[in-house]
Amino acid sequence: MELIKEIKELKEYKEKTGLTIAELARKIEADDTTVGRWLKGEVTPNFYSLYKVRNFLNDIKNSEDLKPQELFRDKVNRDHEQIESDINYLKQRISVLSYIEDLDTLVTELNVTTKLGNLMRDAHKTPF
Repeated sequence: MELIKEIKELKEYKEKTGLTIAELARKIEADDTTVGRWLKGEVTPNFYSLYKVRNFLNDIKNSEDLKPQELFRDKVNRDHEQIESDINYLKQRISVLSYIEDLDTLVTELNVTTKLGNLMRDAHKTPF
């Protein structure tokens, strides 16, 4: 008996993944003896079993179409590294800004000293 298309795909999947018949049967939610007989071509699945096989194969195809997790992990790692770099830069800028707060008082004192110096200069130029 020739295998139907879905059973051929199921057999290819089993060989590709190295699953046992029992493991494959569990994934399809079918009896392992029955799945073994399907794969050997001894019997064909009934409509409900064929429906379950088709759903299983569709799920596999859909999951293979998704991006591999490694690519996603690489992007997440790159994003994480960029965020860490940005955080370190911001920490440096914040530490510089904290010094500026101390500089504010120095700048104020410098402005006052400059004004006093200008007043003294102007006072010495003015005749009595």
